[in-house]
Amino acid sequence: MRIITLTLFTFIFITLTACSFVKPYQVDVQQGNIIDKKVLEQIHLGMDKDQVTNILGAPLLNYPFGSDTWEYVYTNQVNGGKIVVNHLRLEFKNGKLTKFLP
Repeated sequence: MRIITLTLFTFIFITLTACSFVKPYQVDVQQGNIIDKKVLEQIHLGMDKDQVTNILGAPLLNYPFGSDTWEYVYTNQVNGGKIVVNHLRLEFKNGKLTKFLP
């Protein structure tokens, strides 16, 4: 009986400690508008709001007191690692892009 109990205890101990060595798969998490170099190369000063929306999509943040500043935020986390944040601010005047800060 003692051998069975010892064997069972050893089996349970090995099974439970083995779980701590295996890292489970974690899903990549992307949120917001995807901002990369290809997209930024298409943006230039003087574009109107419709052209920018066609390239970048709708802005994530609009300022409530005026729609002349748009904010695009994109976060990416690969396999549970560090969260990388990309931020883009666009400023318009008279419906034309006057400044963008990546």
